[in-house]
Amino acid sequence: MAPPGDVIAVAHEPGQEVHLLGRLRHRSDCSGTLDATSAIRSTYQTIGTRTAVSIAIDDSLRVPSRVRDVLRRGEVATVLSIRLVRTPEIVLLARAAEFDGVFVDLEHSTIPTDAVSHISLMASAAGLTPLVHVPSAYSENIGPCLDNGALGIIVPHVDSAEEARAAVEAARYAPRGRRGVSSALPFFDYLAVPSAAATAAVDDATLVVAMIESQAAVDRIDEIAAVDGIDVLMIGANDLTANLGVAGDYGSRSAQSAFRRVVAAAESSGRVAGVGGIPVESGNLHDLIQSGARFVSAGIDLRHLGRAITSWNERVRAGR
Repeated sequence: MAPPGDVIAVAHEPGQEVHLLGRLRHRSDCSGTLDATSAIRSTYQTIGTRTAVSIAIDDSLRVPSRVRDVLRRGEVATVLSIRLVRTPEIVLLARAAEFDGVFVDLEHSTIPTDAVSHISLMASAAGLTPLVHVPSAYSENIGPCLDNGALGIIVPHVDSAEEARAAVEAARYAPRGRRGVSSALPFFDYLAVPSAAATAAVDDATLVVAMIESQAAVDRIDEIAAVDGIDVLMIGANDLTANLGVAGDYGSRSAQSAFRRVVAAAESSGRVAGVGGIPVESGNLHDLIQSGARFVSAGIDLRHLGRAITSWNERVRAGR
């Protein structure tokens, strides 16, 4: 492993020799850089106080995404919804609680997009997947949030294949989408990376989650599931039960029927079923996970905070 020092560099196409440009501050910085570029061979040459780093990479880069990897292994991924805290410290709490990812909710909060970027960058550095819950499939915030750290979008009220395609077009690069190509992305430390390799790597790490929140969406669930580029069909339990006329009654016959329909459509189409909005104490969340839901929105930061401080205060007043 090369010692700390300056790193001289010239970038080449994937598959050729690559020299990275930057300053190697710690030994771990070098190993992290090698991993980020999918290095399969490296050599070092000390020239005075400078270290030349040659890296041979394979034909693709890989952007880390814990949620993607957990889902691809067939396991359950839990994500924390952020609606209250606007600073990156919330990510460290989520990591300590062993969440797989976090998402900033722009539909139900007033959190600004610069805070989304700060939280997203912290999440990636902490090994969690950063996502953003956008106001709609047509939101102008999708591009800026993705280009500045988020690795996926959660789109509410996807009631048709047309809206699902709009979400995919906003989040994915051509040919499946129309996302603009940025020449400097945080996933590669803003270094120059060949465009074809960069867009392929980012696209592979980007999740597009379609929220199913109405009877109309359930009726068209097969059409929505068939849209290329959709990764997750997520049951938005609160809006869905409200639309069905049984608000909050997750165990009702109509709600259970709709839930099963979404899970079945996800399985038959090769998508992942997801769920959000169901309290864990209801028992219905566990049942859905058992039936196949694997992308789980496991509560809201403000709700977790409220419960914790309420419980603590009650115990203090009770003398326990």
